[in-house]
Formats: sequence, structure tokens, C-alpha cells
Amino acid sequence: MQALAFYLIYPLLWVISRLPFPVVYLISDFFYFITYYIIGYRKDVIRNNIKTAFPEKDDKEITRLAKKSTQHFCDIFIEMIKSMGMSKESMKKRFTCSNPEMVNAFAKAKQPIIIMFGHQASYEWTMVLDDVLDYKVYAVYKPLKNKKFNDLIVNIRKKFNSEMVAMKQATALMSKSVENEAALFALIADQSPKAGRAQYFTNFFNKPSAVFKGAERIAIEHGTAVVFLKVKKVKRGYYETEFVTISKNGSETKDWEITDKFFQLLEEQIVKQPEYYLWSHKRWKSTLENTKRAVQLSPLIQQ
Repeated sequence: MQALAFYLIYPLLWVISRLPFPVVYLISDFFYFITYYIIGYRKDVIRNNIKTAFPEKDDKEITRLAKKSTQHFCDIFIEMIKSMGMSKESMKKRFTCSNPEMVNAFAKAKQPIIIMFGHQASYEWTMVLDDVLDYKVYAVYKPLKNKKFNDLIVNIRKKFNSEMVAMKQATALMSKSVENEAALFALIADQSPKAGRAQYFTNFFNKPSAVFKGAERIAIEHGTAVVFLKVKKVKRGYYETEFVTISKNGSETKDWEITDKFFQLLEEQIVKQPEYYLWSHKRWKSTLENTKRAVQLSPLIQQ
């Protein structure tokens, strides 16, 4: 059944990927209308998350942000499909980086590096940066249940020659690779663990938030550099990025320093463009009360 669904849908995806952008965004607008007004996809989750992050905003502004965020979510989906038919040159014009030399300086020193970013602006087109970085790039991702669609997504994201690494294998591979090569590991680091796995909590929008600390542990153990990727949406289909150093050597940092700095930088980015964050994921689903493990708190919470 999974294969049948793929072969029925793939021709439509292929056609969309070859359409001009104005038409593609008309399709995105149609998806947005269905998603927000007909299906009401996670409307309560989106509104509650925005209200939690911005308690000072009134209902009118929360509704506006919820609509814009859902529309952007549809844009991200359609842009991922569109990337199937885009040339590298076209993608590089639409997704630019102001300072790749900052990361490449670590490559010249043969130092492994971890790039952390969030579900802000465009996280699908970050693969474009592989073409301007002097590293062997490993991109960490969460596999889809449908193998055919998962293979399609992997092939799209490998367009610029990065190697895709499933999330469950990422920690072991990262630990092994940093010992043998100066590689770059890119990962979306604002995922929220389930209550059964939640153990570490930091402060995110003035609320205790369950987080993963795998990137920090590897950076400390192996002395990797750690960099935050800031992504700004300029307009529909155009993004600007900038690298911000979190640590030049993880082994020289204190416990929580890397994780806390990442979430501080991400929060600053979201505050500037809140309508372009993925508010539909349940960021605060795990709480200090419902977690099933002994928790460790960031100093930001303890203060």
C-alpha cells in the first residue's frame, strides 16, 4: 500500500517541481486554505504555542501569526517538492550565506564541527550550503515511515552531495567519525523528546523545555567546534543565512553552555520573525511533572 501511494502521488510531485514559482505558490495558497480553514491542522497547538511564547500578544495578533505560520508551513512543503526540479544555481540564488568562510576556517584547521539550527524560516533548503563548505557533510534526519517517500526525501536532500544519517544512528556515527575525519554534522536541534525520554530541561521562552543534549555531549567529548545557523526569510522563496559561533572547542565549555546558547540564539531569531517558526510541533508536550526520568535542569532554570 505504501508503494502504491507513492506511485500514485509521485507523478503529481514531479509536475509541481517543474512549474514556475508563481504557479507553485498558488498551489501552496490552495494547500494553506485547505490546511487552515478546512482541516484546521493543529490549530489549537499552534495558537497555544504562540500564546505560551508571547503571552503579551492579544488574540488578534495570535490569530494572525497562526495563519502566517501555517501558510509558511505550506510554503516549506511546496519548496521541498519544487527543489526536485531546481538546478543548483537556482537554489543557490534563493538560499544564500553571508559568511561561509567562518566555517571553512575550521575546515582548514581540520577540526570537526557541528552545525545546529531550528525549525525557523527554511530548514529544507539548508542542503544548499553543502556546496560552499569545505567539509564532508553529514545531515541528520528523522526517517519517514513510508520507505518510498523516505527515499525520495533523502535523494532530494542529497542534491548537494551531503550524506544523510538517520537520527537513531547519528550519535554513534558522529562519535566514530570525529575521531577519523574532519567532518561536519548538521542537525535540527530544537526537537522535543517524548515524556518517556525527556531528561534535560532548559529555558525556552521563559518556560522549562525538554531538549536533547547529544550534540553538546559529543562536542565536549571530542572537542568539536559548534556553530549556529541563523536563517532569515527575506521574501517568499528567498532566504539569507549567517553562521554564528557557539564554541570553537566544545571540550573547553561548561555543562549546558552549548545547549543553552543554541536555544538563546534560536529564541532571538524567532522573536524577529515569529510567523516563520514551526509552531505546529508540540514543543512543550514534556513537562517537569510528566517526565518519567530523573531530570537535569539548566542553570537558566535554576536561577
